Amino acid sequence: MKKLYAFFALALPLLVFSQTNYTVTFKVNTANIVVGANGIYAGGGVLGDAQAVQLSDSDGNGVWTGSATVTGAGGGNFIFLNSPANGGDWGTKESLGGMPCSDPSNYDDRILPSFSQDTTLMFCFGTCQTDTICPTPQVPVKVTFQSDRRNSPAFTNAYLSGTFPTAWSGTAYPMLDDDGDSVYTVEMMLVPGDYRYKFTADDWALQESFNTSVMSDTSCVNTNSAGFTDRVVTVGMNDTILDVACWEQCGPCSGIGIVENNAVFSLYPNPTDDILTIKVSDVSGFDVVILNVLGQEVQQGTTRNSTLELNVAHLPSGLYFAKLKAAEIDQVLTFKKN
Repeated sequence: MKKLYAFFALALPLLVFSQTNYTVTFKVNTANIVVGANGIYAGGGVLGDAQAVQLSDSDGNGVWTGSATVTGAGGGNFIFLNSPANGGDWGTKESLGGMPCSDPSNYDDRILPSFSQDTTLMFCFGTCQTDTICPTPQVPVKVTFQSDRRNSPAFTNAYLSGTFPTAWSGTAYPMLDDDGDSVYTVEMMLVPGDYRYKFTADDWALQESFNTSVMSDTSCVNTNSAGFTDRVVTVGMNDTILDVACWEQCGPCSGIGIVENNAVFSLYPNPTDDILTIKVSDVSGFDVVILNVLGQEVQQGTTRNSTLELNVAHLPSGLYFAKLKAAEIDQVLTFKKN
């Protein structure tokens, strides 16, 4: 019997030492936001889905509290969410992009510290505060985003997505083209700071994809440590209208630096699915070179007549430039391939 007691006496410290699961109590101040009807949750990373840990504010002081049992040895990630409708409603997560407390390799979530005992962690929603005292919120300014979609694939509804209050939502920030010039705009009220974003459409059915190896100008984009390449902007203290940005390019849709002249040539239908008809007046015979928005030649043709039909069905959807030359006449027209 003494030997058995001795065994338990030796084993007990080992059992205590091997414990890695602890209770973590999350406290987050919501003074700087309006809490939605579903309340505040902690989720993501080591916690689970968007409704993994439900928090409550029983005394109504704006500090929401909830607990979870997690391993304290390996750290991990998590995030707070404002009124998620279900476990997959990640559009309600707080936006920490560019802040020192976020992990860009894991969707800009918070980093869970390692610990070896039951622990209380304190925060302010949407900030890097390590207590439940929220800083005075910065005054937001109006920022106007402008997206020229003439060279984008076909879409129904245009959107702006990024590290905004509703982080990387596919539908939260619709862009409109009120004057029909294919330049879509949206006005955002944003606090000063750094933001990552891209232009999207139809709830992520379409989004910009930046190939920096072929882009002539990469000043508007940045690739983070997780390998995501997005547009970047620093918002200052004043209202700002950002320059018109061509789809998947920095700057306007000038592309190859050619301006259209007064109409001598004409082309139709525009947009086209397959056959593009080009006509010239008062001249017989002309050459045409088709360029994409990067200025790369993708097709050419020539005729001794005043009309030429080109089959462009093989071209990817997007905007193209028809560089036309007849006698001493040079002209560039744009067309869209569906």
